This record gives sequence, structure tokens and C-alpha cells, in this order.
Amino acid sequence: MPKHNRPKEQLQILNKFARDLMRLSSVDDLVWYVVEEVVGQQGFVDCVIYLHDDKRGKLVQRAAYGEKKGPDQSIENKIELDLGAGISGHVAMTLKPERIADTRLDQRYIEDLRGMRSELTVPIVYADKLYGIIDCEHPDVGYFTKDHEDLLTTVASMLAVRLAEWQTHKQLAESEEKYRQLFEMSEDAMMILTENKFELCNRGAATMFEYASAEEMEQAHPSEVSPEFQPCGLTSFEKAEDMMRIAIEEGYNRFEWMHRKKTGEVFPVEVTLTRVPYQGQAALYAICRDITDAKADQAALQRALAEAEAANKAKSTFLANMSHELRTPLNAIIGMSEIMKDKLFGPIENAKYEEYSNDIYRSGTFLLQMINDILDLSAIDAAERAPEKAHLDVAEIIGDCTVMVSAQATKKRIQIRPDLSKAPVAVWADPRGLRQILINLMSNAVKFGKENGFVWVQVIDQKDSALFRVMDDGRGIPEDRLATITHRFDRGHLDPTNAIEGTGLGLAIVEQFVTLHGGSLKIESRLGEGTTVTFDLPKKPA
Repeated sequence: MPKHNRPKEQLQILNKFARDLMRLSSVDDLVWYVVEEVVGQQGFVDCVIYLHDDKRGKLVQRAAYGEKKGPDQSIENKIELDLGAGISGHVAMTLKPERIADTRLDQRYIEDLRGMRSELTVPIVYADKLYGIIDCEHPDVGYFTKDHEDLLTTVASMLAVRLAEWQTHKQLAESEEKYRQLFEMSEDAMMILTENKFELCNRGAATMFEYASAEEMEQAHPSEVSPEFQPCGLTSFEKAEDMMRIAIEEGYNRFEWMHRKKTGEVFPVEVTLTRVPYQGQAALYAICRDITDAKADQAALQRALAEAEAANKAKSTFLANMSHELRTPLNAIIGMSEIMKDKLFGPIENAKYEEYSNDIYRSGTFLLQMINDILDLSAIDAAERAPEKAHLDVAEIIGDCTVMVSAQATKKRIQIRPDLSKAPVAVWADPRGLRQILINLMSNAVKFGKENGFVWVQVIDQKDSALFRVMDDGRGIPEDRLATITHRFDRGHLDPTNAIEGTGLGLAIVEQFVTLHGGSLKIESRLGEGTTVTFDLPKKPA
């Protein structure tokens, strides 16, 4: 059995290792130094250092002392281990050292060298991160002691710190190279500014500001790429001071800026400033994007919107002004056809004339209804129909509307059933608007309800609002039409030729009036089962 080194000799070896640790310039130099000059000097006959391959999850032999050492820092019969495989793989998983007195009694043991009976394995770990293991074996049973374990653990810790330092430097170098390439190759204009000076500019910045090269732009003062004043009226110098101060204090600032090219042309730019460390001081990383085209598109869109709004208002104003001219002749047509239809001046001898008078009356009434609906929507669009709200008696409103649609319901033998058992006493609404909402909804329910059916009108008191619900048991609305049922002239039927007569404006008017009251409209329906329309209104002024 080789003689064990005394503590003084061990301390000398560790001291020399600590001094040499910083001069070793590569991972291979370091791990071979450890196996030959540190562990090998302890009297061990065998030592292997495995390093952890993060990407593959493997332990790979990188240095060896003893029988596995080949010529010129090579390893004989080099092997790899999975994490968890063998004693070495188990230590790599648990990050705790192990001393095995007799490997023949440990089922985990994987034989790499013949005749080895005892084993000492310690993890190379720093900040809970595995870098590898140091694995030593010996032909004598029970060879390794607690002193050996403590010594090897110390060596592994010193080794881990150096490996972690190299890995950090490598990652930083790779990161710096990555961002350097992004900085230099990006088409966006990028600059780094410190103390009102361009420290770095990329080719994208030189191109945007029309300098011959990034180096030429770096010689310019930042004030040379801005006009004297910004659109807000502040000088570029004052405005830049404010923007840079915000970026330094908060770490980031994004804003629009007017820049100036070397040729003198002024153009709009979106600027982002990010605080970054640069050569030991705080700097600003600037990214500039030319938004000339975006500004032009935005201006064109605003002009188009203004023109569309003007045209829409002109249309609404025209229709509102034409209300008298449109309604007067229609009222005359309806009135005279009604006289003929009701035979107020005596019987009509020709039955065909009687049929025509009924058609004229029905068509004139329908046309007048459609004109009234269009004029109502036009007045709302032109902001000429603002609601005049008051406290309205709920029972009175429901009663009035029920009477208004009762004749229509009687023709189809439909019963209208109001339910006010949970209703509030009053709501805050426009009298005409609320009546129009309810009459339109109740008329629709009757129109699309089935013969001998029912229409339910329910009002429910809520905390700050009243919930109105109108339900029928009619044919319902197809599911794919619910999303557009409140669009103007949408009549909610798959086949227009089978649609019940109507303007397709009733629900559009309802939605507009509900919105004017600050409420919301919800329509639920199933084919063959009926439709439920719900809306809410406030109970008192906001």
C-alpha cells in the first residue's frame, strides 16, 4: 500500500494548485493538471475526471491518471456515462460524494478497470450546478478515508469555481458576439449614446441619416441629426434632455421624434431609448425607425374617415330635412286609400278596385314605417336624437306598449303576458325611446310567434338597473344569423322570399336606443323554440 501524504504535504499541494489555478488557460489544461499534479501526488493509483455534457446529459471522461492515461494527454478506452448510471452517475445525480469500501458489494458499480475494489467519487459542483465528477479507484478494500474525501471535495470545489468562471465568460462572449452581429447587421438604425455623444452607430443608422459610413456618423454630434425645434414647440435640445432623463431614470422610453438627415431633410422617426451599461458607465441604446410612410397612411386614413363622417352626416341631415316632403304625400295616399278601403262614401262596385285600395293602403303604410325607421336612425347618426330622460313608471310603460301591439296579437290569437312581480317601480329613460324599444321587440315577438302562442314581457329589479326581457315561443333565428341580426336591413331569415314583411330596421333601432341609454342588448334564440331579447336600463341618473 502506498504511503499516504501527511497533512503538511497535502496543504503544500493545495497551495500550489490554488496559485496555478488562475494561470491555466483552458479546460483541458486544468483537468489534466488536477489528475497529474494534485490527485496523482496523493498516492492514488487511479483517477478519472468526467465533465458533464449539458446538451446530451452525459458524463464524458476528459482526463485520467493511472492505467487509463495514454500518451500526450489521451485516455485509453474512453467511456461515457448516463446520469444515474453506476456509482459515478449516481453521485452526479445526488451531488453528494460517496466512498465505497468494497465495489463487489455495490450493485451500482460499473467496472472500467479490472481488480479495483474501493472507490471514491466526489461531484464537481458550484451553485448547485453540476460540472462533472472526480472518480478515484484502488485495488485495496477500504483504501479511501474521510481525509481523502475531504481533500478531494476541496479540490473539486476549487475546480468547479474555475470551470464556472470560464463558462460564464464564454456565455458572455457568445452573447456579446451575438448582439454585436445583431447591432451591426440590423437594418434598423441603432446607436449607443453617452454624455451627448455617439459612441457607436451601425450601418442602418448611417443609411437612414445618409452618412457615408457608421464611422463618419460617430464623429457627428447628436444635435446635428435633429432640427432646431420639435413639433411640440420645444427646442430639440430641451426635448432631448427630457426624453433621455426619462430613459435613464426608468430604464426605457419610447416616443416620436423629428430627425434630420445629413442632407437637411427632416423626417418623422419612432425612437426607443434603453438604459444599458457601457464601458463602466450608463449609456442609452437607441433604435430609430422611419415612420414617414406610416404617418402618411395615418393622415390619409384620417382624411378618409373625416370625409366618410361628413358624407354620412350629410346623408342623415338630408333625410332628416326631407321628412316633411316624404311623409306628407304618403299620409295623403294612405288617408285616401283608407277611405276607399273602408267605403266611407259608399260601396265600390268593382271588387278589383277594392283589392287595389287595400294594396295601396298596405304598401303605403309599410313605406311610411320604413321611412320613419330610416329617419329615426338618421337622426341618431346625426346626433339629433339625444334621449330626454326622466323617471318612468315601469307598469305604466309596459301597459301602454301592450295595448299598442294587442290588435296585432289578437289577429294571431297570441296572448301577451307581462310579469312585473320582480320589477322596480321606475327606470331612468327617454319615454319615447323606451316605448319604441318595447313596441319593436313585442311586435317582433308577435310577428314571429306561432298562432295561439304566447309572448312574455318580464322586468327584473337589479342593483343599479332594470333588466327587461321579451320572449316568444315562435320559430326562432338561425344561430349563424344572430351575430348580424341587429345590422340594418337584416331580416334574420335564411330565405328572403319567405321572410315575414318588415323593414329589417327594428332591431337596429332597438340597439341604437339601448346604447344611447348606456345599456346593453343580448339576443338568444333556437330554431323552433323561440327567441329571448334582453336589455338593461339604469334606474336613476348616473
